Amino acid sequence: MESLKKWLVALDLTEHDPSILSYTKLLSDVFQPDHIEFVYIADRLPDAVHIHLPEELKYPSTDEFLEKLNLEVQGYFSDKDRISCQILQGPVQFDLWHETWEKGIDLFIAGSKPKHKGRGLIPRRFVRKSFCSVLLVPFNVPQQIERIWIPTDFSRQSGEAYELAIQLVSGIKNKVELHLHHVYQLPHAYYYQGFPKETILDAIKNTAQDKCKAFNNRHNCDGFPYQMIYSELSGTYIASDIHSQALAHQVDLIFMAAGGKSRFSNLFLGSETEQMAQNEHLIPLFIVKQKRNRVKLWDLVNPN
Repeated sequence: MESLKKWLVALDLTEHDPSILSYTKLLSDVFQPDHIEFVYIADRLPDAVHIHLPEELKYPSTDEFLEKLNLEVQGYFSDKDRISCQILQGPVQFDLWHETWEKGIDLFIAGSKPKHKGRGLIPRRFVRKSFCSVLLVPFNVPQQIERIWIPTDFSRQSGEAYELAIQLVSGIKNKVELHLHHVYQLPHAYYYQGFPKETILDAIKNTAQDKCKAFNNRHNCDGFPYQMIYSELSGTYIASDIHSQALAHQVDLIFMAAGGKSRFSNLFLGSETEQMAQNEHLIPLFIVKQKRNRVKLWDLVNPN
């Protein structure tokens, strides 16, 4: 499991920032990153308007923004050797893609807010195509982690999310409960071949339990016991069931694999993870993506 050494944290100089800064401090005390860069992305007028501005207004000073950013960060972090602040200007998602790729960022942290409360701290398109792991922090989130939720399909990717969660649990002083959650659904054959529902469900559960045993063996789960939860898909999206179950169990943090097994799909989020990233605004969401899964755009065009 790769370590998280370089972090990039997006702030927007609003009342949301203390939640993000506090949560970043909480996790940095455990993971001990080598460097954390805090950024504020200054709004820019559309190009069609920008070209008609007087020269003195086209490129306004960012000194005031940088001063505010430094003051915010210094209230939570005192180690200047590991901390830096920067102001970015231009298209938000392009600047963030460039920063995370060029600097080899391992973890990107930002706020999460519903669409009706504004654009949010980051465009959802950036999260969808990010080159690194992403942590989305809701407003006013509790600063103690006592229950962690890990959706799993027992794949290698969800195993990596589990292992990163274990790293966090190992460094937290208080007791932390782990919950693994597997959502299963009836196969399409059930609806047109007339199989008895309970018989099919029993077979699906037995298959999931076999996969769970293999998962335990691969990841040596005996040292960190967890509660395994199985639930049948109740609606259209697995993400909705993950969200409702996590709320019902009052969890404090969700670890979820980015998803995708091909070279192309590793650049993007899996559909359920993307649904969670778009709609989860109550519980912090940690989307785990490994460096080996980060694909250069030209690799997609020229795979050889």
